[in-house]
Amino acid sequence: MSALMERYESSLESSRRQFAVDSAVSQVTSPSCDEKLFARWMLRYNAHGIHMTHDVERWISSAGERCGELGMDQLEKALKAHSRAEAGHDSMMVDDVRAIAGWWQERFGEPVDADDLLGAAPLASANFYAKLHEQVISGPAPFAQIAIEYEIERLSVTIGPTLVTSCEKIFGTGTECYSFLAEHVELDAGHTAFNRRQLDGILTGNPDAVETMIQTGRAALASYAAFMAECFELAKADLGKTKVGV
Repeated sequence: MSALMERYESSLESSRRQFAVDSAVSQVTSPSCDEKLFARWMLRYNAHGIHMTHDVERWISSAGERCGELGMDQLEKALKAHSRAEAGHDSMMVDDVRAIAGWWQERFGEPVDADDLLGAAPLASANFYAKLHEQVISGPAPFAQIAIEYEIERLSVTIGPTLVTSCEKIFGTGTECYSFLAEHVELDAGHTAFNRRQLDGILTGNPDAVETMIQTGRAALASYAAFMAECFELAKADLGKTKVGV
């Protein structure tokens, strides 16, 4: 690991700790989280998460194209190859919403309008997350897309297993209600290693980009924490209803 990569990692530690101790994040990742609250959070996370995942393939591919325009041909090829692994993941979240809706009605006898949830407008945090990607892609440092990918995909490695354990306890060991989460926990260790190598290489060739990378990584974590928190507040509100709406 280069000295600049070490600087990046050390600079992100405080943001990663802040993410982990965020009130909503710490509650949904707690093994003692209430079953109903966790299930409602998963419902909201997947329903609103389609706006966080629908454009991921395009974001990564577009960042690769911009990198190619800057003469970073190897990074362009790597990003475009990586982008294809993200295709269609929003459809997994749609499937999970419908599966959780069915599970909830069977378990508690309460109807869940999955179509209303899936048709909801993007949350404010999801809009911010999308805007962050678009600004990076169109800005002077499109390679900072790697910082976003690194921080978000490493969450599958850090908090993902805990969430999957809770899903297994509540929904069962099949992945019908958490296919998106289960797949990312399985695959993102490799993606995280890929992102780390790419980030290290970018910093080695572009040492002046370290602060841009740091700020981008921090923004990605902050927006994702805000998204989890918005879903958590909606989940709490849903518990006072007999029908899940938007």
